[in-house]
Amino acid sequence: MTLPRHVVCLSVDFDGLAIWLQLDPSLSPTKLARAEYSGRYGLPRMLDLFAAEQIAATVFVPGHTVEMFPTVTRRALAEGHEIGHHGYLHKNPTGLTREQERVEFERALRSYDEVLGIRPRGFRAPGGDLSQQSIELAVECGLDYDASSQGDDYGLYYARTADSWAADGPVRFGSAVDVVEIPSLPSMIDVPQMEFLINPPMHGLHAYDKITRMWCDELDWMLRSTSRGVLTLVLHPSTAPKGARMRVLTDFIRYAKACGVRFATMSQVADDFRRREPFAGRHLMSDELR
Repeated sequence: MTLPRHVVCLSVDFDGLAIWLQLDPSLSPTKLARAEYSGRYGLPRMLDLFAAEQIAATVFVPGHTVEMFPTVTRRALAEGHEIGHHGYLHKNPTGLTREQERVEFERALRSYDEVLGIRPRGFRAPGGDLSQQSIELAVECGLDYDASSQGDDYGLYYARTADSWAADGPVRFGSAVDVVEIPSLPSMIDVPQMEFLINPPMHGLHAYDKITRMWCDELDWMLRSTSRGVLTLVLHPSTAPKGARMRVLTDFIRYAKACGVRFATMSQVADDFRRREPFAGRHLMSDELR
């Protein structure tokens, strides 16, 4: 599929209960209710909006969440949305050994197969933080794109493995691999803008008009400053569709449409990038432009 020069990817991190088991293993009834909201109300509300606007999104789901909320996850798949790998228990990969992370990868893959009958093509690291071995494990598991990094604003590139560094020495770049990296911008993540948490502390709760304007400004800048680009929005069903926040997402989608921008899934933009820039096996030094 050939895509236009400018595209928006709506990505949804459907973390469910898994993220709270990592943030606070005691999981009080209050936090449990907050986590349940994402599957009972949040994601269904988002799917209703996507259906009304005829948009396909990419939904990254931990294996644990697939098992806890199979009905709404199957609905997302049936309605044409892509399902992406997001670990099993939403454990941050940087705190895991290689073998522990491999177990998380493979356990999630079993959940996708047993509950949904699929094998995802793409990965987003829980917490958006890759370990030294995450990309290598993604390759071993047959995944062909990643959406965890922020190495560009709107441009896709090929991921690297085996970087190394010391506190008092230079960073040594590893080798590029045939995994397309689809970056995102911090300003396009809903949680820092909208959420209030005591632990870990997060004091968002910004005015909704301010958030809408910021997201639309990022889109405007991509259209003005690049000849080609992908703008990735990172959404969470426990955050973006809650109450009047839903207006922010709705207004942004309609603004993007009014600008003539097309929406696509992450596998679609990865395929389009590979078609235009086939993997050549080299990596970039820190001061090279893509």
